[in-house]
Amino acid sequence: MELIIGIVVGLVVGGGAVYAILRVRSVRLETQLEEREKAIDKRSEEFDTHFEDLASRIFNESLDKLREHVDDSDKARIADTTKVSQSIEQLMAETSGLRKILHNPQLRGQWGEQHLRNVLDAAGMKQHVDYFEQDTVSGAPDAARLRPDARVKIPGGATVVIDAKTPHDSYDKAMGSDDKQEQERLLAEHAAALASHAKDLASRDYAQRVEGSPDFVMMYVPTDPMLDAAIKVKPSIWQETWQRHRVLITTPGLLIAFLRTVALAWRQQDIQQNAQQIAEAGRELYDRLRTYAGHLYKMGRGLRQAVDAYNSGVGSFQLRVLAQARRFEELSATGNTERIGEPKQIENAIRQVDVPEQPHATGSSEKEELDAADDEEDAPEPPFPADSSD
Repeated sequence: MELIIGIVVGLVVGGGAVYAILRVRSVRLETQLEEREKAIDKRSEEFDTHFEDLASRIFNESLDKLREHVDDSDKARIADTTKVSQSIEQLMAETSGLRKILHNPQLRGQWGEQHLRNVLDAAGMKQHVDYFEQDTVSGAPDAARLRPDARVKIPGGATVVIDAKTPHDSYDKAMGSDDKQEQERLLAEHAAALASHAKDLASRDYAQRVEGSPDFVMMYVPTDPMLDAAIKVKPSIWQETWQRHRVLITTPGLLIAFLRTVALAWRQQDIQQNAQQIAEAGRELYDRLRTYAGHLYKMGRGLRQAVDAYNSGVGSFQLRVLAQARRFEELSATGNTERIGEPKQIENAIRQVDVPEQPHATGSSEKEELDAADDEEDAPEPPFPADSSD
């Protein structure tokens, strides 16, 4: 019994000890967990704070960059708007000036002349070389009236007259009118004005009064729509002005094509003239070379004759003179004087120059003429024969 009580007491005491140990460990573990949680919370708070600062800094930097970009865009937009406004104001001023020009007959004529001049320059024409402006036609009864706006020179001596004073008052009014019937009436007047101006150009008879002028005159219309509007109202106006009055209505495109063709013709003529001059210079050079070769031939012929005469003289000296002089040496008649030297013959041949032969009216060549001339000259004395005796 006591044993059982002791065992029970031991179990109770052991269980209490175990409980106490476990309790202490549990408390220690709870304490460590609490400390870990506090550390984690602290780290979390620090991370949140750091993340918030980093995000705020990045956002602020992006926002600053966006603000700068927006500011730059606003400044560029304001500058562009200012430029556009200035361009619009300048365009309006130019449009107003052009409107005044078109409503002033004198200024309108000057504008047409300048427009024609621009087309001539664009086609590569040179003033005072390829075309002439406002030249008064001499010999005309009304000299002030016969002053064509431009005269274009064409290869072969021809001169084409171009008139730039095309009337377009009715056309301008039609373009500014909103009434369709009024537009049709004004465009009909515009077509009639073009036909009347073509008739007036024909009456000036430039073909008879301008030297080299063909039987037609070019009437320059500054814009294609201006001619298109007249053709729309009167489709036969172009053919009628050409067939009845020999007036060719031309627009910038057609005139540039014509002028380009003229410029090409001038270039072809220059090439032909240059080729002709080159051929003449070549013929002259050939003649000079032929003459020079003839002189060389004469020089060679004279040198050959001189060499032949020299060799003949040397042979005569050696065989007839020097042989006799050697006798004095054999007889000791010369004393201590130096012996007479023996000259040697020239064996180098003179190179023959072949003169280019050109047929003449008589059919003879230059070489034959030179030979004939040389035969008339005095021939050198023949060399003494080597085998002749004293």
